Amino acid sequence: MQRSADAVQERDRDGFYYRLDQLILEVLNGTGAALAAAVDSAAELPTVRERIENSTGWLLETSIARLTEIHDRKNRERQTYDEFDRGMQASVARAFVQDLHTLILDYVEAVDGLLEVRAKLGMRVEEERAELEKFILRNVERLHGQIRLDAQTITELRRTLSADPSDVDTEAALRAVNQKQVRSLGNLAAWLDAAGDRGPDAASHRALLIQQQGRLGTELLQREVFATIWREQTDRLKRNVVCNGPNLLLRMFTFAAVLLLAWLVAGAVRGLLRAVMNTSYVQLSQLMEDRLQALAFGITFLAGAVVALATMGWSVMPMLAGLGVAGIVVGFALQDSLKSFVAGWMILFYRAYDVGDYVQVAGGEGRVRKMTLNSTRIATPDNTIKLVPNRKIWDDTIVNLTASRARRLDVEIAVSPENDLDEVENSIQGLLEEHPQILNKPKAEVHLARMDSSEMVFMLRPWVRSDQYWVVKRALLKDLKQRFERDRIALA
Repeated sequence: MQRSADAVQERDRDGFYYRLDQLILEVLNGTGAALAAAVDSAAELPTVRERIENSTGWLLETSIARLTEIHDRKNRERQTYDEFDRGMQASVARAFVQDLHTLILDYVEAVDGLLEVRAKLGMRVEEERAELEKFILRNVERLHGQIRLDAQTITELRRTLSADPSDVDTEAALRAVNQKQVRSLGNLAAWLDAAGDRGPDAASHRALLIQQQGRLGTELLQREVFATIWREQTDRLKRNVVCNGPNLLLRMFTFAAVLLLAWLVAGAVRGLLRAVMNTSYVQLSQLMEDRLQALAFGITFLAGAVVALATMGWSVMPMLAGLGVAGIVVGFALQDSLKSFVAGWMILFYRAYDVGDYVQVAGGEGRVRKMTLNSTRIATPDNTIKLVPNRKIWDDTIVNLTASRARRLDVEIAVSPENDLDEVENSIQGLLEEHPQILNKPKAEVHLARMDSSEMVFMLRPWVRSDQYWVVKRALLKDLKQRFERDRIALA
C-alpha cells in the first residue's frame, strides 16, 4: 500500500498515507496488547522471546520511521501558511496540521507500549527508547518556549490595547495570539501525558500549564509542581518589587498628595462660594445654598481624583466610558430615585420651601428639618420625623404656611343677638388694636358674617407674624372671652 501511495499525485498521497497509518496503528496496538497478554500468561518466556523479537522488529522500525515522516510532513505543511492568516486555505492547513499532531501522539503511545512489552521480555530497547524520549522532550521544550513567548506577547498586546481601546488591529492581533496560545496549551497537555515523568523539567512544564490555563488540577497536589509554581510566583513578585517598587511608592505618594490637595481646594471653593452667597447681592434659599456648596465641593474633588488617577498611570477615558455605561444601567434600575433627584432640583429652583418652613406636602404637614436631592426630612407637630421622597412632594400640591412674613388668622365668634352690634364690633376692634402680637399692617378686619334669631357671628381676620401664628390663634379666643366679660357682652 505504501508503494501505491508513492505512485499517486502529491495532493492524493496524504489520504493513502493516512489510511496506511490507521492500519499500522491497528497492527501496532493489537500486537502490543497480544504480546502483553502473552507475557502475562506464558510459562516459558525464553521459548517465545526469539520469535516475538523477530516478529516485532520490523513493526517497530517501520513505526519509528513513519513517526519521523509524519513529523516532517507536519513541519512542511506549517510552512505553507502564515500563523495568523485567517483565510480558508490557512484554516484547512491548520486543521490538517492538528490532525497530524494527533496522529503523531497515537504513534508515540503505541510505540511506547510496544517498547515496554519488549523490555519485559529482556530485549534491548535502550536505543529506541532514548530516541523516543528525545523526540517527546524536544516537542515539549519547543512548546514550553513558544507558550512563554506568546504569553509575553499577549501581555504587551493587552497593555497596548488598554492604552488605546479603539485600536482594531491590536485587538485582532490579541485575539489571534490567544487562539494560538490555546492550541499550544492543548498540544503541551497531550505531550505531557505522553511524556509522563520523563525529563528533568517535568514539574516545570506542568506548572506552566497550570499557570497559563488558569485552572487547578491534580498536578497541583504534586510537591514538585507546587514548589515550582510557588518559586516562580515568588521570583516574579520579587522582580516586580525591585523593578517597580520605588516607582509605585512614588506614584502612591503623589496620588495621596494630589487627593489631599484636591480636598483642600474643594474646601476652599466651598468656603468662597459660601462667602459669596452670604452677601446681600445673592438671594437664595438655605437649601439651595447647601446644595450648591455640596455640588461645588463634589465636582472639584472629583476633578482632583481624576488627576490623581492619571498620575498613577491609569487611563481615565475607559474608566469614564465604563462609568457612563454603568450610569445608564443604574439609571434604569433606579428610575424612582432619579425622579426624586430631578424633583429635588425643581423644588430648589422654584424655592418651594426652605429649612424651618412649615409645609403641607404629600398628605401630611410639619416643619422642614433637612433636605437632600432625593428626600425631605419633616418634623410633624408631634415631633415625628417623616422622610418624604421629593418626587411625591413635587407631584402633589405644596403648601408653604411660613413662606410669607405675615399670615392672616380667620376666627369666628358667636354672640347673643341681644347685644348691641356696634358695641360688639368696637370691643373686638379694640382688642385687636391693643394686642401686642397682632400687626397694624395689614389692618385687621372685623365684620358681621351672619346672624339669625339665636346668634350673631362675627368674622375676625387679624394679621400676625408667621412664626407666631399658632401662639396667637390659641390665645385669641381666651382674650376675646375676657374682653366680652369686661364689656358685659353675652356669648351665644
